[in-house]
Amino acid sequence: MARTKSGLIYSLAKLPQVLEKNSELEKRIARLEKIILGTTPAKRGPKPGRKRGRKPGRRGRKPGPKPKAKRLCTVPGCGRPHYAKGLCASHYQTALRKKKLAKKA
Repeated sequence: MARTKSGLIYSLAKLPQVLEKNSELEKRIARLEKIILGTTPAKRGPKPGRKRGRKPGRRGRKPGPKPKAKRLCTVPGCGRPHYAKGLCASHYQTALRKKKLAKKA
């Protein structure tokens, strides 16, 4: 049902009083919250003593492991790169063959 004009005018006349009571109630509620909680409401913003921005540090990837010193074959006179157990690939394979032959015999 629609309001009458006189009722609407009465409501508009009472509006400032209602708003004033509302603001008074908000203030009282805020005071009661302070009493109950014992603290003031939380503040927004950075915590005291903190600086703005990111911490200074390294940029980009972390450095990888240091390259190992190149190992050479331990057989005298052989300067080829190490493969396994201190031997180059050809000396390692010959050692494996000798080992297999020794087992069979």
